Amino acid sequence: MEAVLDLWLVRHGETEFNRTRRVQGKSDVPLNETGVRQAEVLAGRLKSLSFDEIHSSDLSRAYQTAKVCFPEANVKKDKRLREINLGIFEGRDWTTFDKEEQLQAGVWFMGPYDVPVPGGESSDDLQRRGKAWLAGLPREGRIIAFAHGGIIASLLYGFTGRPEPRHFGEPGGWGFQLKNTSISRLHISKSFATLETVNDYAHLEEL
Repeated sequence: MEAVLDLWLVRHGETEFNRTRRVQGKSDVPLNETGVRQAEVLAGRLKSLSFDEIHSSDLSRAYQTAKVCFPEANVKKDKRLREINLGIFEGRDWTTFDKEEQLQAGVWFMGPYDVPVPGGESSDDLQRRGKAWLAGLPREGRIIAFAHGGIIASLLYGFTGRPEPRHFGEPGGWGFQLKNTSISRLHISKSFATLETVNDYAHLEEL
């Protein structure tokens, strides 16, 4: 039987930047009270499961989520799982962007994918480091990684393909929307990959 990797990708809990719609990117923002509670109910969902390896972005919001879920476990921090660097827009309120700023910030998820956000990364940069992390994983077993919406979507796009590039505000686009502490799950083998779950946040119903 072919070896299969069961990969769980978990977005971090809520932060104040999430709540107030500020650009977070690589900024190191901790969980807020809601985020801690989200992580606690996620921990309840995961407690009966065993994982061969636990990985996390080194940014505190992801690592905190991991340690709430697995307080005694060895969590492997990895910078490659960081959120995209959003350059000059880090810390800004999304709702205050003018049209030109919307276009500049929008390139990372709307394309063109090789164009970086001013002072930051491009979508291609993000996908390259995600693929490098993925290539280093074992070929079988069950692994969980705590990370960020952008890098998780980028990893999924590596299997599904990315949306067609479009300009900010154009209709018809699609993408993965990933809620805080949501689970997305892949089965990966040498000859196939199956996207089992995207944005599963059923545990949050407790809140």
